[in-house]
Amino acid sequence: MHATVRDLLETICDLHAVLRDLHAVLCDLHASLRDRDATPTECAGFARSFEGPEGGRLPGTEQTHPMPTWCQSPSLRLGVGRLLLSMLLEVSLLPGSGAAEVLAEITRPVAGRPMRASSGLFDPESNRDAHHVRAGQRFVLAELEGPGEIRHLWFTLASRDRRYPRTMVLRVFYDGSGVPSVESPIGDFFCAGNGMKANVSSIPVEVSSYGRALNCYWRMPFRRRCVIEVHNQSRETCTVYFQCDWLKLDALPEDAYYFHARYRQEYPAAPFSWYTLFEGEGEGQYVGTVFSSQNTVASWFGEADDRFYVDGEEVPSIIGTGTEDYFNDAWNLRLTAHGRVGTTICETKGDERRVTAYRWHLEDPVPFKKSLKVEIERRSFLEVADPETGKRTTHDFKYRPDYCSSVAFWYQRGIARPTKQLAPVEERVLPEVWIEPAWIIDKVRTSPGLAPRNAANRTCNLNRFFYLRNDEVGGWVELPVTLPERGRYAVSVFQNLYKHFGIWKVTLRGEGFEKVLAERLDFRDYLEGNQENWPENFHHGTTVETKVGTHTLGAGDYYLRFECVGANPLSEHPETGEFGNGYSLGLDAIDFRRLSLDDPHAWMQDYLQKEETLLAAWQREAGDTVAALAKAAADFRRDAGAYPHTLAELLGTPHWTGDRTLLDPWHQPYCYREPGVVHPGSFDVWSVHGNSRDPSTWIGNWRNPLALANEVAPGWRVFEGESLEAARRSAGAGTARQQTASYGNAPLSGTGLLFLRLDAPGDWVEVELPGKLAAGKYQAYALPVTSWDYGLCQWSLNGTPLGAPFDAHSQTLGVEALPGTVVALGEGPSVLRIEATGKDEYANGHNAGLDALVLKPLP
Repeated sequence: MHATVRDLLETICDLHAVLRDLHAVLCDLHASLRDRDATPTECAGFARSFEGPEGGRLPGTEQTHPMPTWCQSPSLRLGVGRLLLSMLLEVSLLPGSGAAEVLAEITRPVAGRPMRASSGLFDPESNRDAHHVRAGQRFVLAELEGPGEIRHLWFTLASRDRRYPRTMVLRVFYDGSGVPSVESPIGDFFCAGNGMKANVSSIPVEVSSYGRALNCYWRMPFRRRCVIEVHNQSRETCTVYFQCDWLKLDALPEDAYYFHARYRQEYPAAPFSWYTLFEGEGEGQYVGTVFSSQNTVASWFGEADDRFYVDGEEVPSIIGTGTEDYFNDAWNLRLTAHGRVGTTICETKGDERRVTAYRWHLEDPVPFKKSLKVEIERRSFLEVADPETGKRTTHDFKYRPDYCSSVAFWYQRGIARPTKQLAPVEERVLPEVWIEPAWIIDKVRTSPGLAPRNAANRTCNLNRFFYLRNDEVGGWVELPVTLPERGRYAVSVFQNLYKHFGIWKVTLRGEGFEKVLAERLDFRDYLEGNQENWPENFHHGTTVETKVGTHTLGAGDYYLRFECVGANPLSEHPETGEFGNGYSLGLDAIDFRRLSLDDPHAWMQDYLQKEETLLAAWQREAGDTVAALAKAAADFRRDAGAYPHTLAELLGTPHWTGDRTLLDPWHQPYCYREPGVVHPGSFDVWSVHGNSRDPSTWIGNWRNPLALANEVAPGWRVFEGESLEAARRSAGAGTARQQTASYGNAPLSGTGLLFLRLDAPGDWVEVELPGKLAAGKYQAYALPVTSWDYGLCQWSLNGTPLGAPFDAHSQTLGVEALPGTVVALGEGPSVLRIEATGKDEYANGHNAGLDALVLKPLP
């Protein structure tokens, strides 16, 4: 506290000093200009007065401008310096460049005439400021005559339909087009998916009041006309309050883009595929994503990478590292709200976790000239329970069957044609059964003496809730519910939390059925001090959704029983205020959501069988294509005298039909290098098999697991590094056989490598090749290993250097092939020598490693 006060006082003192110096500046300037007129040169000198007492020099010239005497006042120069510094600090403290630009814009004249379209009328004697949109009705909220630009939209809605955020569709049409540039369920547009509501605090979208006050600051320019409408696709009337603040302009810039936002979903998920966030054609820039997931199986869903395909490219140029990473979080998602990114809905992990996150590309828009496609993977972890044993099993990096939905935001030249129709409302809202306690007072059963009421409450739907005054343990109430079909249901209790409320046990009862959903559900308001809802929560409490499990239930009639089992020590008696004596109950609603998978374990077993079949087919396809490419490269050499340097050289030749390089079944390009590493005398061609960091699984023109002895022609000799040992070495040097695998540019041959410990330049190791080699000439190919602590070494065989010193430093463990070198070998022992000569500045050592040595006899 003392430090805070001290900092505040120091800030006030600094501000006082700045104002004092500014006053001195103005006094000096006034006195000087009063005494004599300042020349233009002197004014320029004043502008540069803080550069030094000798004046300033114009950039690119030798001309100097002497500083007039009146500009040399110390208080003047100090004041200007402090003033500029304070201005820079003020700008630097703005929350971001987006906010800074807005604040800078309003310091200058704003073109246009301010306008507003709203649901209210200029009726001084009326408080009827809303539209009442009937079930199924399309209602035009505003027709704006351009040119103009929308600067702000505000909505608040109310309906008996609790999923109105999904059933009410917002559309915006520009310039007479019959195609809506904005078409989205209103909740998803305002960053709350799955028909839920949430508060949002970002630069273009802000939402408050339990997700009921919707504000949009996206700028929406139009040239001739703009129409804003809502479409109520629910079965209930919806009350809509609306405001649109816009500017009437004389003209729009010729290069002004139209704002677009469109919703899409995939219910159920297409198997073994990625989810498409956006797909469009034309010229524009992508500026934002709202993504929602309703999980259908347990465990973490967010290992999915984002991918942007710009202007028709088949391999994405923008690739992410995970779902939470795309939304600029890390190591999971959590409830956050920031100017550019946030997670507005984030339930705990479970069979039906619901999440909504947003990201605005304000400083990093993704421009495109011809087209753009944005995808996100579905692959992550899955956890299912065996219904017979209860054992839970986790599966790694599988395609999840979650319900995905999203809104893409972008600006574009012209009106973008739709690439996917808006899903029908029946597909956007999953089946569910609601209990509305406040509206079925006459149907509930209670213990003797209790009298439930339909009471006012500003935090609940339609500002009403179910209130039950209760003063003791044992009081109960039963609410009827009918489930239309057998299945798995996720059950939620929408609690109204308040300081007078108690702890209640929740039990579901039916014919021959009874299950406790919650042993002790506390209704005392633990969020009373939440500043976000203050002081409304002081008067009305806080309404929250509490999930009470996923349950397999049969069709039929049930009663949901709430029985008081105690009081929170902080709950208060409504009359005496005595702590520990609040036993009452407040309910907004209860929801039974029908889940799509009745048996996740059975679904998982079926998935694994289908995955095995699919991957086997993909592997066969990749193997066949690799063989065809290898044959084409060999035929190319037969005709051209040399192997192609790239696969692109095969295109348009008799050896390969088609005008583009093929993608493998994992949508990655086939790889090729000449000369090869596995085949240093020719070429390597392969598919990375969906995993570029695990060469042991690659599908190439070699057999797996790789053993070079199986790849060379008869008569060639292969010496695996892990089979060799040092014959001689310098002091401090050493060797060791290592069992490891490459995750670099090629698989290791055999089962490992020979590690060579070299501590400094000049250290060396000599290895004698086992067995007897016929005297003669050989083409020698050494395959050194690369790693993060490897250095620069000279490799030689019987004194013949195998090329120049090789730098084996790499961030990954891999293998390379040195250029083939002709070596003459005699009858005696053949010695491979490795000597350290230096290291890369990033290398952590001088070490080396040998995967294999290959000798090709020459005639």
